[in-house]
Amino acid sequence: MLSILTVSRSLENLDKLIISIPKAFPKGDYEVICSWNGESLPPIGRYDSQNILFESIKPYNFSKNNNEIAEMASYDTLLFINDDIELDQHCIDRALTVFQQRDVGVVGANLRYPDGNIQHAGMFINDELMPYHYLKNKASYRDPRVAYDMDVPAVTGAFVIIDREEFLAVRFDEQCEVAAQDVILCLEYREAFQKKVMYCHNATAIHYENKTRKLFDQKVTPPNDIKRMKDVITRMFSKEQVVLPNSDDVKLRVVTEKPGWIMHRKGEEIVKRLKNAKINEDYHDANVHYYINYGYFNKRPKSGVVVANFTHFDEALHADKWISVAREVDHCIAVSEEAAENLRRFDIPEEKITVIKVGADASFKPRMTLGIVGRVYKGGRKGEHLVHQLNNDPEVMKGVKIVATNDSWGVPVWDFDDFSDFYQAVDYLLVPSLIEGGPVPFMEALASGTMAIAPPIGVIPEFPHIEYRTGDYESLKKAIISTRDNYLAQKGRLSSYMMSHNWSTWANQHVMLFKHLLTRNC
Repeated sequence: MLSILTVSRSLENLDKLIISIPKAFPKGDYEVICSWNGESLPPIGRYDSQNILFESIKPYNFSKNNNEIAEMASYDTLLFINDDIELDQHCIDRALTVFQQRDVGVVGANLRYPDGNIQHAGMFINDELMPYHYLKNKASYRDPRVAYDMDVPAVTGAFVIIDREEFLAVRFDEQCEVAAQDVILCLEYREAFQKKVMYCHNATAIHYENKTRKLFDQKVTPPNDIKRMKDVITRMFSKEQVVLPNSDDVKLRVVTEKPGWIMHRKGEEIVKRLKNAKINEDYHDANVHYYINYGYFNKRPKSGVVVANFTHFDEALHADKWISVAREVDHCIAVSEEAAENLRRFDIPEEKITVIKVGADASFKPRMTLGIVGRVYKGGRKGEHLVHQLNNDPEVMKGVKIVATNDSWGVPVWDFDDFSDFYQAVDYLLVPSLIEGGPVPFMEALASGTMAIAPPIGVIPEFPHIEYRTGDYESLKKAIISTRDNYLAQKGRLSSYMMSHNWSTWANQHVMLFKHLLTRNC
């Protein structure tokens, strides 16, 4: 028996949800409790065939509304669900099957956008201590990487199955205005009850994401919500080492090259996120042996799951070993789709192949570089005091680096034999001067195709530039921040491709796979 709880103010949304419940839970006993926040009266009588109760709870607050209807629930098991969800056949049945496992406390679903791309397949914590959706909008909801149940740090509040009594002991955080309640709930629940938070791969549904937020005019996550969430994450996760919860069952031995090389770094990033793991050491209790790369595999260990990492395939170099290792190990991890395709060429079964891309360290981010050319003079006419203020203003320097051609400015020096290389290496020339006859660097930068942020002095007003008032720090600050924001927005279109490809993701995907392989081999 199940209490299905939702908050709605849209009949269009609610119709899709209510109509989809019988096929998702065809033989189950259930009630639906809806916190109705529409401008009209609750649509009592619209769903006569369903056991549905409407409650008007205003003003709207996602956490408060859900907490109140949870108290009203008649049954021991709750399903919190967004009204912008359309459930697939047996979705609820399958999620409840996972929920019935003794060590499971929370279950989330495999949610997709209408185009079939993943909207939710579990949430993870990155090295910046922020949650992210695994493969969100990056792959099909049927992708092999999300085609098995996973123990995850958190699941979205759009679909959450949980025990009523345990939920009421934790509850959604009512201090959150718009978002973050789901992450906080999952982490605090795990801390309180020491049970798993599970993503159920075959409990599938369409999520018309943010339809609910738009109706309530909530398009941006408030800073307070982010702060509350980060406080909880910081309490539970180390900044230096974000360890996947419930990963103690993985006892990993990594065999790879010596420190200082990239393959060792690949292994190290996984090892440091596990309590039971060693790299290039004997480990008699190991139940997973991982060779990075395949060339380090020579003899199968007496016990445990054997996994090898496969990079490029070279017909002229080590081709025979590449093929023989792929056939002998239990599982092959390919670093790209190309490597996976090469494995398939040699009849390696699809179920034996997983693609995990390495990505980039989280420290690699877009940054706007301002360059200064010339030297300072006594009297301060070159505006070095402005540069000093900029360098000590965190609001300006977030996403900005200031460099110069010499050390008189108190900023890092970029030394080039040819000034034209400097002009083309920086994103903008910064002219902090109060008085200038030219300045010549302004002309040289423009000739090199580099725009300047500069005051209206000398010849500058006659040429294209980004202007600020001469000697006015606030005006200069405003010009830099505006330029930076536009610059980072453009760069962000490219860097967003790497958002889910970093060391944290690399390690987490490996640990999830190892847990899956151990379960399969039991």
